[in-house]
Order: sequence, then structure tokens, then C-alpha cells
Amino acid sequence: MSHSFKVGIVGAGVIGTAHAGALEGIDNATVVAIAEPREEAGRTLADKYEAHWHSSYTDMLADPEIDIVILGTPSGLHPEQTILAAGAGKHVVTEKPMSITHDGATRMIEAVDRAGVTLAVIFQNRLSRDVYRVKRAIESELIGKPILGSASVYWHRSQDYYDANGGWRGTWALDGGGVLINQSIHTIDILQWLLGGVASVQAHVATLNHQIEAEDAASASLRFHSGAVGSILVTTSAAADYPTRVEIVGTEGRVTLENNVVSHFEGKGELSDELLSEDDLHTVRDWKPVEAFGEGHRRQLRLIFDALAAGKEPPVPGREARKAVDVILGIYESARSGMRVNIAGSGAEGQ
Repeated sequence: MSHSFKVGIVGAGVIGTAHAGALEGIDNATVVAIAEPREEAGRTLADKYEAHWHSSYTDMLADPEIDIVILGTPSGLHPEQTILAAGAGKHVVTEKPMSITHDGATRMIEAVDRAGVTLAVIFQNRLSRDVYRVKRAIESELIGKPILGSASVYWHRSQDYYDANGGWRGTWALDGGGVLINQSIHTIDILQWLLGGVASVQAHVATLNHQIEAEDAASASLRFHSGAVGSILVTTSAAADYPTRVEIVGTEGRVTLENNVVSHFEGKGELSDELLSEDDLHTVRDWKPVEAFGEGHRRQLRLIFDALAAGKEPPVPGREARKAVDVILGIYESARSGMRVNIAGSGAEGQ
């Protein structure tokens, strides 16, 4: 029988609860501890899974039974919590974004490398069968040479949403920003992954419809490492939640993803599983075009635990997950400076 991982979840809010529920369907992982300073919320979640409740995160880390911690906490806390977990010899799974600063992401990666443990970041939307088909179709030149790539997220979030749970959403200290780094990071991650990474950005952000510190609308012009160009348009001030959209235009075709499902494809061949490797097919095997909240988490968590059991790298490790963070932080830097910013780290390049 394969090793059964003992899991400690940090945070008993919506995301921590979702992770606990997702683990119910995973045979080689068991929730054994919940760290949550709010006693009622912590005890309620812990009792549901017959786990120990800890009011202190450091107390939970002292438990030698725990193999891995899952961070369901505000984004600004992830670096220090990851560093503490790595120092205690625990693997780490964290929600997106892994960090809200370049330095935080670097320190997280260095900490797990130093400790010999693994850091995986939840980017379940990337692990769609259709997203993988599009990635391999682009690599196989089914749409020719990529020329344009765009991503859009038009969602609605109320002021009550931002005010809830102490009002941490939309703050720079805990959320790291607004619609870009919270709601749009999945879609931005897919765009940058499909086209091989972003080289530079020039951007505008605005706060137009909410009383928050950070942006509720943003636009960015991109240049990819391939030479292709593109755009990002995102907001939480739309009338409703419209489908997320990623579109790639090539010299011999075009492909569109809506909510991570292909809605249009034209190219030189068929968009089918024949494009996928055995590893790809394993990664996307449980994906469904329409998934209830938490099902995508379960899919990625299962892959993470299977990879750990086999001594392999899990999907979307820290070094890969930071790429979307670096793009978004580049957008913020460009909006502040009014200049084009090189994502490789050279800073403002001039207009």
C-alpha cells in the first residue's frame, strides 16, 4: 500500500474548508490537523474530520505526524508560513498566488530547496484537458506561428465581498493587489504558459467601482519571449461573471478557450488527445468541462500526493508558479512608473 500523507491545513475559511473537502476523495491523504486562530471556526472544521485543532500555526508545525501543510491563508502570509513549514521538514501546498512579492517567491523556493521538501501551488485551471490540447497544438504548429495572445476576465464582486473577513481582499498587504493577482491570476497563468512566457509589459490599472486599496480594472500590453504580442483586460466591476477567455491567433489558425474549454479551433489538424503524451493524459485524466467548486482542487491535490509518493515533481511547482506572479508584479510596476517593464527583472526600459 502506498504511503498515506498526514495533512495539516492552515486556515478554516472558504479555501481551507474547500481543501479539506477535496481531500475526502483522495485515498493517500488524511487531514489530521487544522491551524486557525478563530476557535469556533477551527474546532468546527477539525471536528468534522476528527483532526486536532491548533490555535497556533507554529504549534501545528511541531507535530511530527504531519507530512505536508496546505496554506489556505491570505496571500501576503504565504512566504513566512512556507519558510516555517520547510524549516519543520514539511512539504507545502499553497493557494495562488504563492507570493505577492518577487522576494517572497524567491525566499519560498530557496527555503524548500534548502530543506529538501516540495512546494506546489494550486493552479487547477491549467490542468484542463483542453488547455493541454491547446498547449500541444501550439507546440506542434497546428495554428502556425503564434502572433497574438489575449486574456480577459470580466467578473462581478460586490463591496460586501471585499469587506468580508476583516476586509483583507483588495489590500496591498494581504491580497497583494486586486483583480489582477486575486481573480485573474489563473487566466494570466494559462496565457503565459501557452505562449512560452512574457518578456515585457506596459499597463494601466484603476479603481473605478469599489472602495478598496488596489485595482478593480486593469489593461496590459504584452510582448512574449516568442516575439508574439498580446493583451490582458480584467475587472471585478462587470455586471455579472462572464466566461474567462484566452485567445491565440497564429499564421495558420486560431483557438479560443472559454472557462478553460475550447470554444473555437481552426488549424491544420485535429485538436485531440493524440497530441498528448502519456504524462499529459495522466495529468488531465479526471478533468471535466464543468466542475463544481473544489473538484479542480481535488484533481490537482491527487496529482501532488501521487507525485510525492513516487518521488517526482508535482504539477506547478514553485518555480513554475512564480511566472504568473512575476507577470502581474510587472504590470503593477509598469502602471506605477508609466514605463515598459521587462519581466526578466531589468525593470523599466523606457517607453
